[in-house]
Amino acid sequence: MATDLTRGAYSGRETKLYYNSATHASPTWVEIKRARNIQTNRGPALSDIEFHGASETKAIPGYKKFAGSFELVRKRGADTVYDAIIAAREAGSIIELVHLNGSITDDDSKGWMCPVLLGETSDTANGGDGVAVTIPFQAADAFDSSGDEVNYQAFSGSSS
Repeated sequence: MATDLTRGAYSGRETKLYYNSATHASPTWVEIKRARNIQTNRGPALSDIEFHGASETKAIPGYKKFAGSFELVRKRGADTVYDAIIAAREAGSIIELVHLNGSITDDDSKGWMCPVLLGETSDTANGGDGVAVTIPFQAADAFDSSGDEVNYQAFSGSSS
């Protein structure tokens, strides 16, 4: 065994997605255990610009965006996680999401946190697969109780 080597990558199954069931000031993170296919899109939108006298268009950066989606495999019977997520979507409430490359209680876990609004969902029920709901999200225009804006940010787990 090569004891001086470390892994360079991690797999999607090792990542964890959480939502905050309490307040921004004092969060309680709940794992969305049946989440899968977590995808994010971030960065500036690029716009093609046509210039007079030029034969090609060029791109310029526009507003930055943070958006994405995840699938949630439905649980038979009581499903408090699904119920909380759908209630937030229906109410148009901001929900904070955290996506990490490990457990939120692990100091080595890294990822992101963002207050989001949830969009229109679509359900799939294919053959022997579990019923999965695709839940899109986009960064919300969010402010804390002090009036400070809360945006997408890098986030680390913590054992304390």
